Amino acid sequence: MLNKETQTEQKLRGGYYTPSPIAQYLWKWVYKKGYSSLLEPAAGDGALLRPIKEKSVKIDAIEIFKSEANKIKNSHTISQQTNVYNTDFLAWYEEHSSNQYDMLLSNPPYIRYQYLSPQQRDIQSQILKKNGLRPNKLINSWVPFVVAGISMVKDGGRIGLVIPTDFLQVTYAKQLREFISKQLQSLVIITFSENLFPGTQQDFLLLLGEKGKGSLKFKHARIDNLNNLPAISTLSLEKPPSASSAKWTDLNLTYNERSYLQSIKANLISFNTVAKTQVGITTGANSFFSLTDNDVQKLHAKEFVKPLLGRSVSINSCFFNKQTLSLNSKLDQKIWLLDLNGYTLKQLPKELQNYIEDAENNEVNNAYKLRIRKVWYQIPNIWEPDAFLLRRIGNVPKLVLNETDGVSTDTFHRVNFADNINRSAVLISFYSSISLASLELAGRSYGGGALEILPGDLDSFYIPRIDYSSQINLDHELKNLDNLIRTNDIQKIASYADSVLINNFDFSFDYKQSQKILSHLQSIRTNKKS
Repeated sequence: MLNKETQTEQKLRGGYYTPSPIAQYLWKWVYKKGYSSLLEPAAGDGALLRPIKEKSVKIDAIEIFKSEANKIKNSHTISQQTNVYNTDFLAWYEEHSSNQYDMLLSNPPYIRYQYLSPQQRDIQSQILKKNGLRPNKLINSWVPFVVAGISMVKDGGRIGLVIPTDFLQVTYAKQLREFISKQLQSLVIITFSENLFPGTQQDFLLLLGEKGKGSLKFKHARIDNLNNLPAISTLSLEKPPSASSAKWTDLNLTYNERSYLQSIKANLISFNTVAKTQVGITTGANSFFSLTDNDVQKLHAKEFVKPLLGRSVSINSCFFNKQTLSLNSKLDQKIWLLDLNGYTLKQLPKELQNYIEDAENNEVNNAYKLRIRKVWYQIPNIWEPDAFLLRRIGNVPKLVLNETDGVSTDTFHRVNFADNINRSAVLISFYSSISLASLELAGRSYGGGALEILPGDLDSFYIPRIDYSSQINLDHELKNLDNLIRTNDIQKIASYADSVLINNFDFSFDYKQSQKILSHLQSIRTNKKS
């Protein structure tokens, strides 16, 4: 289990120091003749300060770790006009929030809320409230650093930041996007095909801006690596992304690709129109509640289990059925969920009673999710959905029809279709190129290549606008799709689903462009060349 005591100093500091080419690039952007003051609220070892050679620029550098602050003080390559404050910027801001600077440079710390001290959490909340944002327990430390830093920049001043791509894709950053859209008169976002900090599970981007009022001028570039950093003057102005949009993940695409997606939006509907989705079952102890066939026999538990879809590798099909269970049983997988709701301990077979007693002797019941239950071995909220949606996706997303009264752990979400919906039509539509591209944009990607989809993301997940109440028979098409899903080739899967939409539902769209965008988005997420 992750806790503050087991985290590395680097993770708790949130520090991944900025490569020299980026430091040079950001300094070249923020400095203008006549500028004389600069703030670096998360200075680290001074990586962003080394390019500064102008003696007229006075620098305030804040660094919480003494060893790093001393590196700045003792450096021969950092301006002598640097005031180094060995303290926490969040606390420093309380006393110096009225300071105004011409320039802001920073690679703020990426620290989760639970790793902040109570005092830091309180100050973080105050900073956000003071600047018109609503604090919550999801907000990472880099957000208040950015908000506080920008608030201390003069109108006409410039900012240069290295921040997580979470800025584009997580819900808690929506307020920050709105804040930045109001505070800046120009904004440049640069995203990368390669990870700036190898070894991390987090992607980063560059955010360059100029503070001021008026309509926002926006530029964007996506580049392969640090050798291709563009001259800002060569970038074309684009229509700014909407500050009210749930996400800005489409900035990973080219302008033409984004324009195409906007043009087809009227022909799409939200997935939530045809289905409602909830998280899967949180057992609190999968090792106890998930059983193999042999376990069920030994425990005499046949009457107390439900078919279980517990792992992504347990399904490579459109259907969760008896054949799936049989195959997984032969692989000795845990294919049953222990459901003891409605039974007293005395009503259970002796073998099951002993199983529960052994678990208690091993303190399994002391896990948080279990100890807060009235009866620790009775899982609440067990029900059989119409389908399952994989939460964390590798190469191919999975929407699986439930044909065996099965249940799932929270590896999968539970999907119930609206009344009179043709489930086969939804499945075909789900695997179309335009839907899969939309899913890539709706979810949250990680540096390791995974895409996470949460129920709340499905508001922004769009599928083709076809007649889902039509009772057209798609058994043949679904069988073909199922065979393709087993190949794990997402382009073949999407191409076939596209053809069914065109031929069976007369859905008109530029499938070649949609397939190209899907390929592009997948290559971005998995750091492959498209």
